[in-house]
Amino acid sequence: MSVDTEKLIAFADGELSGAEVAEVEAALAENPALREQLESYRQLSARLSAAFDGALTEPVPQRLTEAAQTLRQAEVIDFASRRTAKWSFREYGAMAASIALGLVVGVGVLQPPAPMVATAASGLEAQGALSEALNTQLAADEAGAVRIGVSFRNHDGAYCRAFDLTQGGASGIACRDNNRWSIPLLSGSATGGEVRTAGASTEVLNAVDAMIEGDPLDAAAERAARDADWR
Repeated sequence: MSVDTEKLIAFADGELSGAEVAEVEAALAENPALREQLESYRQLSARLSAAFDGALTEPVPQRLTEAAQTLRQAEVIDFASRRTAKWSFREYGAMAASIALGLVVGVGVLQPPAPMVATAASGLEAQGALSEALNTQLAADEAGAVRIGVSFRNHDGAYCRAFDLTQGGASGIACRDNNRWSIPLLSGSATGGEVRTAGASTEVLNAVDAMIEGDPLDAAAERAARDADWR
């Protein structure tokens, strides 16, 4: 019996109906590899929860509340009640991996008028606004051209950060390499270098899970790493 990744994640989040739950449970009973995949998702979800739950309970900045009220013609948005809702694996995955918006974007789309990704001898690297955001922007900061997701150390001890380009829908992971950010994973098709492409949010999330050493950086650790210039 085959269970695809989306259904397995929905099972982990408790989103399936009774018949679907029974189907997945039967598949899990027959397939040790599927059980290992489920446990991997649950462990990563727990690690992301530990890293970000504190940020989710922080007060909403007054300027954001005021802006929301203006846009909604003074309708009060109850951010507090929304934050008390339980986040699922999908929401943590979105924060962790800065999920792609479903568009397949080539490097040529990213370049004009100001390149944010360039081809180097070893593959792709961040430039311009993307490089600046990776250097200075925190996950909790308001997004501009770039939205930053989870930050972590990889197996080589280097800092890596998930990102999402708000124009065009591309997302990926960048890792600190001396004074630059190399990009081992970018959503869409790219030319040059050994670049893995991500066609779905689950692949981005799987890449984070495969690369991460230890736990994701929490807000305090992320700020400390930024202030130390990611060294």
